[in-house]
Amino acid sequence: MEVQCLKVKIKPGMTQEFIDFVKDMQVNKMDFVYETMRSENIVVESIFLEKGEEADHIIFYTRSNPADEAIEEGPDRGSAIPVDTESIEMLQKTWDSVQSLEVLFDAGRLP
Repeated sequence: MEVQCLKVKIKPGMTQEFIDFVKDMQVNKMDFVYETMRSENIVVESIFLEKGEEADHIIFYTRSNPADEAIEEGPDRGSAIPVDTESIEMLQKTWDSVQSLEVLFDAGRLP
């Protein structure tokens, strides 16, 4: 399993717009989210909100299967998913800076 954790600074005044976008995804676009996760071999994706006095941040955590451990879907692995321009535009509009966090410990699967 591969793990990634990012700390993303939200642009001033954009926190609620990002929250609304994520909530809309949860309610209206989970089929697309799961399809995208499958195509990228992601098995866990979580977003956490950290409110701060100076700035708000999100913690974006993903866990994925390496490409050689990916679950195959028919003759070609993964699927060709159209670029989600709405998500890309939202990230460009609301994300200020991104910092990769060091993973000190991650218990993947039970033995």
